[in-house]
Amino acid sequence: MLQLSERDDVTPDQPEPGTSRRTFLGTFQATSTRRALLLTALGGLLIAGVVTALPIGYNNRLAGYAGSNPLSGTKGTAAFANAKSGSCLTWDKSPDAATIVDCKDDHKFEVAESVDMRTYPGSEYGPNAAPPSAARIQQISLEQCQPAVERYLGDKFDPNSKFTISMLWSGDKAWKQDGERRMLCGLQLPGTDNQQVAFKGRVAEVDQSKVWPAGTCLGIDPPTNQPTDIPVDCGAPHAMEVTGAVNLAEKFSAGLPSDADQDAFIKDACTRMTDAYLAPVQLRSTTLTLIYSTISLPSWTAGSHQVACSIGATLGNGGWATLINPAKGALLINGMPPVPPPDIPSERLNLPSIPLLPDVPTTTYSPSATDNSSQSSQSTQTQHLPQQSTATATQTQTPSSTAAPTTPAAVPPPADGNVVNGEPVPPAPPPPADAPPMDSPPAPAAPAGPPPGPADVPVPPPA
Repeated sequence: MLQLSERDDVTPDQPEPGTSRRTFLGTFQATSTRRALLLTALGGLLIAGVVTALPIGYNNRLAGYAGSNPLSGTKGTAAFANAKSGSCLTWDKSPDAATIVDCKDDHKFEVAESVDMRTYPGSEYGPNAAPPSAARIQQISLEQCQPAVERYLGDKFDPNSKFTISMLWSGDKAWKQDGERRMLCGLQLPGTDNQQVAFKGRVAEVDQSKVWPAGTCLGIDPPTNQPTDIPVDCGAPHAMEVTGAVNLAEKFSAGLPSDADQDAFIKDACTRMTDAYLAPVQLRSTTLTLIYSTISLPSWTAGSHQVACSIGATLGNGGWATLINPAKGALLINGMPPVPPPDIPSERLNLPSIPLLPDVPTTTYSPSATDNSSQSSQSTQTQHLPQQSTATATQTQTPSSTAAPTTPAAVPPPADGNVVNGEPVPPAPPPPADAPPMDSPPAPAAPAGPPPGPADVPVPPPA
């Protein structure tokens, strides 16, 4: 656990000239009169002073410490004493001068729950206990404020809300001198230049959609190369540039649409908005990508019906490219100007339409009742290509006048006559004249005569 005292002898190690040093906490300074918490990597703003606003980021990592003059404010003490669930607080420069105002007016913090740490057992929050460190405050805010806000908003809790869960605490001086142990869990809206944005109305009654005006640039976390939800100047390193917002409730009033319906509607609307925002610059010339998301059921139930359209560039390792300057200006992507892809030739953009092939006529056959094999053989021979004349089919079915069978026809012509294409099948040619008719049986052989008698023996002449 990190603990930093406020003694004068605490000085950071100085890096060697010409070298840079990056640690988990970064370079810091702390003296008896100079102390403040800084911005979390992705969460929001830690306001310096007696009263500190500590947002909760999803990685819960503190950037470090920096100098600031803590201010003693009686207004902040009174606000802590009287604030309760549903109270709204505002201030001009620092929350140590916070006052309770009507929530319908501009305010910078809405209280979900006032937590009195004196009710917890142990000596950590006792009368003589030392103030908690920045890391311990972050841990307390996670343990106490996350569930407190969920209980406070109920079904109006949007896990993807533009409002961040944060905590106000009285600071070291009030902890030591006044014994103040109360911490206020609530919601705030982070803005540019490490300042909170004032808003009107209670969080549960407004649209919590994470949208921003067109032209807003959202920061990037250097260690992870992931985008943040903190608006920054577009001349500073950032991950995305907002080009517009789409309200799905304008089209889908019955309830949450499917992801496919959302995607089709958002993609079309974001494309049109982005083209209009960048004009006359084309999106493809910036080499950036159109980015948008869909709405989940918890967010829709909470009343969040809008989606932001943005442009950015992702890296192959899952991170995001660092952008500097607006997309319509001297844009730099990871320190280099974009290289637009070559233009598509106009003749490729206006290719002539390819005419469709004409319908191929098909030949209709009348089924044969006596010779199925003949019908099957003829159907495979009448497949036509386009512009092929039908005479070919007739020719393939009529024997050639010059070809003569080498053997006598063994199959008689069909008795009922097959019909192909409406024409009778011609009879088979007659057999050759010197061949016996194939349809008459051969002549019977002549009956055999009586068996021959004994051979005649010559008679010798008389003596």
